[in-house]
Amino acid sequence: MGSLWFEGGVEESTTSFFMLWNFGILVFMRTNFVRITTDDKLILSGGLYSPDKDTKKAILHIHGMGGNFYENSFIGFMAEEFTGEGYSFLSLNNRGAQIIFDFPIDGSEEKHKRIGSAYEKFEECVHDIKAGIDFLVKEGYTEIILQGHSLGSVKAAYYVAKTQDKRVLKLVLISPSDMVGLSEDKNHERRMTLSKKLIQEGKGKELLPELLWDFYWLSADTYVNLSERGTAVDVFNTYDREASSCIRDINIPVLAILGGIDDAAILPVEEALKIIKSKAEKTVRFDTLVIDKAPHSYFGHEQQLAKSITKWLK
Repeated sequence: MGSLWFEGGVEESTTSFFMLWNFGILVFMRTNFVRITTDDKLILSGGLYSPDKDTKKAILHIHGMGGNFYENSFIGFMAEEFTGEGYSFLSLNNRGAQIIFDFPIDGSEEKHKRIGSAYEKFEECVHDIKAGIDFLVKEGYTEIILQGHSLGSVKAAYYVAKTQDKRVLKLVLISPSDMVGLSEDKNHERRMTLSKKLIQEGKGKELLPELLWDFYWLSADTYVNLSERGTAVDVFNTYDREASSCIRDINIPVLAILGGIDDAAILPVEEALKIIKSKAEKTVRFDTLVIDKAPHSYFGHEQQLAKSITKWLK
């Protein structure tokens, strides 16, 4: 294992040949396991896939709610496709990884911070994305594309809009999700009332007594943070066509993709993409794509997803 020391903490890189099993096809690939330290001292893990020839081009991938840098089946297809087209590919954990996750804290003593999707604060995604970009720049990459899936796409768009980071040249939004709209089911008002009551009582870290979408445990703090209109997470409000969004300030090329049966779209997918595009007032180019019959995970359509992205990048 080699260790590269950068300001703000240690960044580790372990090089090996990585074997992917993509639906019956064996793919051998060179990869680095990396640990990257954020400005607020959180250590994030990820995988950096590189082509055989030197390149200055890299794609940074931000996973969705409760995900991680390796779980989605499309990651392997992207690693193969992107490196084959001359791009390095960094898939990086963010502080919303898993449901509950103990992240190491950089320092001389062994310490951890418990976050994960149950406890994350949306606005802090800026630290994670910046750390990934900082790492790529220090590795010598000059053409950086930021890509996010699901909640990761919300984070990616928010980052570009709020930071105006000139190092990001293009933005890929895979399943851009109206996070607030997704939570506004028949139990939303009750969950919100309970969450705010717990916060007022100083119990914001307490987990709500029911799962969100029958899958996610969320603390009261995080439910309010991810489910209230007009807050930072409210990037892709598709219910209200007239509601402004921070994406109006994005001025780099954007590709937004939805699966034809993507359950993250609370409206018909073509309509949802049209509304999102209309809010990106300053974008020099905003292209949309629907991958027919693909679900939110793009299972069974992974190769089409990866190839669609490289075709757009060209």
